[in-house]
Amino acid sequence: MDFNSKTRLLIIAAHPDDEVLGCGGTIVKALKYKAQVEVVFLGEGISARFPVGQYDSPEFKKLTQQRRKEAQQALRILGVKNVHFGKRLCVQFDTYPILSIVKDIEERMKSFRPTMLLTHNPSEVNIDHRITYEAVEAACRPTNPWVPRAIYTFEIICSGNWKFDPFFKPNVFVDIEKYWPKKAMAWRCYKGEQRPFPHFRSEKGLETLAIFRGLTVGISKAEAFRLVRRIV
Repeated sequence: MDFNSKTRLLIIAAHPDDEVLGCGGTIVKALKYKAQVEVVFLGEGISARFPVGQYDSPEFKKLTQQRRKEAQQALRILGVKNVHFGKRLCVQFDTYPILSIVKDIEERMKSFRPTMLLTHNPSEVNIDHRITYEAVEAACRPTNPWVPRAIYTFEIICSGNWKFDPFFKPNVFVDIEKYWPKKAMAWRCYKGEQRPFPHFRSEKGLETLAIFRGLTVGISKAEAFRLVRRIV
């Protein structure tokens, strides 16, 4: 990935925290090279922890507000100013017409006019991640004039690594050694998502993945992506 002042990078993520997990270091790197960055969250990320349909409790409202505040703090650390929050229920994207998701993504692309897009990959346990990928795929039909010329998918630690098969197969690696401290700092904002090591969602677990992906290509730390389309 090459970033410069003409790069307009759009991240389409299912939930707040996916942007840090999947491409937090890459976001910081892009901004360092003067790229414009926008993050779009399609869903809220909390409701899966509650009984189905029971989303009117004070606790639900409290945690939803907390998650949004955590995302805003994390994005400030990364340097992102442009963000859009969706309200779709967590792990229930399959209950919404996929056309409605596709239309939302199209509207963001029409408005932002990205040159590059990062999103989820289809090899994920979380159904919201898979549907996000499918909706992006549909929205990025090459006949649409606002579709970016470069599209990559990222991995979400645990959701992807807990797949039986098939696994995510990256073919692009972004060196984030210099940007790891900000990624780690942004991740600490998501206090409700923290887990003790050896869980993947511990800071050490996240760093272990970055080291492993870096070792794959002979560098210290990397974020891994799969190029799904690029027009040269």
